[in-house]
Amino acid sequence: HKHYSIIILHLGCLISLYIVKCLTMMEKETIRQPSLPDSQGLFEDSFFEFLPYSDLSRWVPEQSTYEEAQRSTKALLRLGNIKALSFLSFIGPRAPKDNFYIEHHHTRFDHSLVVALTTEQILRQNGASLDQINIGIVAGLFHDIATPALGDATKQLDPKNLNEEDFWWETLDKRGKDFVGKFTDKETLDRIIKNQGPLGEVLDIADRITYVMKDLYNVVGPIKPEELKSSPLLASINDILSFYPKIGNIYKDVGVDQKKNKVFFNDPNMLYAFLLLRATLHKEFYLHPINQGRDLFIAKLLEPLYSKDDASKLTPSLLRQMNDYDLLKIMCRKYCPDMLAESAFFSLTNWLPLFEKLDTQEEAIARAKQLQQNANVTVVGVKKCRGFDSGISYNVVGKNGKIISFSEFDPYRAKRLQELGDSTKGFFVFYADVSKDSPTNMLLKRVLGQKTN
Repeated sequence: HKHYSIIILHLGCLISLYIVKCLTMMEKETIRQPSLPDSQGLFEDSFFEFLPYSDLSRWVPEQSTYEEAQRSTKALLRLGNIKALSFLSFIGPRAPKDNFYIEHHHTRFDHSLVVALTTEQILRQNGASLDQINIGIVAGLFHDIATPALGDATKQLDPKNLNEEDFWWETLDKRGKDFVGKFTDKETLDRIIKNQGPLGEVLDIADRITYVMKDLYNVVGPIKPEELKSSPLLASINDILSFYPKIGNIYKDVGVDQKKNKVFFNDPNMLYAFLLLRATLHKEFYLHPINQGRDLFIAKLLEPLYSKDDASKLTPSLLRQMNDYDLLKIMCRKYCPDMLAESAFFSLTNWLPLFEKLDTQEEAIARAKQLQQNANVTVVGVKKCRGFDSGISYNVVGKNGKIISFSEFDPYRAKRLQELGDSTKGFFVFYADVSKDSPTNMLLKRVLGQKTN
């Protein structure tokens, strides 16, 4: 690491400071220390993490709750091989067919670690007890632990039985459950992971801040001025970052009234900027029809391999134990034995479905039947695309110091956010032109029942 030269120069001083600090902490407190040390502890750190567009960049040390969670919980380490964005691709400023997509490398483990760090920071700045901080860290680390291999695409197979929030406990072995027991009980942590109570609200906020900042950083990267005009996503991002270049610091703005059990944001304007950025990501990226259609195709590929309770197939329990490459290898053996898992991932991520949006499910089904009459078209399916929670119910501090919802504080801007959320709703028909031979088209026709010419 580039930090090593600095660390070596100051090592003697740092060691002295660290020893004095540790002795002082041992005298004052006998309970577990959950947090990261100050910068004086760098020489003892195991790896580095950061929240993009913010001041939060920390070394995660040994002998901490974070490090103990990794040693105690194999299921947590599995998340290092579960991609955060799975098959999603950024629909950039050029025409989709002219884009070239590569996979995004940040993982669910990376995400979970930063959620825990952000949760800790929010709790610390609000004077939470060390017990609460510990529980918040564990909740942040474990909130995605039951995510199935290939993430959201796989969850479409069976949303009820593949929901990570409902099965996190079942994912843990005895050692992992014993680790949780050092801090809290199953029921308490379950409520927090499901975003209930003040700690659950803090976790929800930390989760949203983290995925928005991490995804933006990994997907968009540096914005080129010539690209801004032709991409709604890039233009909106540039507008927001020009006013809030460190929008990730919104975690510093989160307040917790422990007497009233209320969580709120102190700066409504900064909250609006964050929610607008998040809404834009949903509209132009997460819920973009091309990405939704690709996820639907992945689910279609997995359907013949999946069963809720047949142990000879991929069950929910097994999918929660596998990583992305385990599942990709199984898919390759089923459909394309000569293809490597990495190649399959690349090919699928670069496949762009065609789509049409209709007002009702009946219209969408009728249109799908009409498209099926064309021998050069393969219909992937009909899907109802959801909107998303715009976040306008978050609390803010009003002009008179009263804590009220953002929608009450600023109805006009709340309406704009809600309209962005509603704009992603609809019934979509996804299909492909298979008139030209290609590996993906052959796969489409084979899986979806269209006879090859």
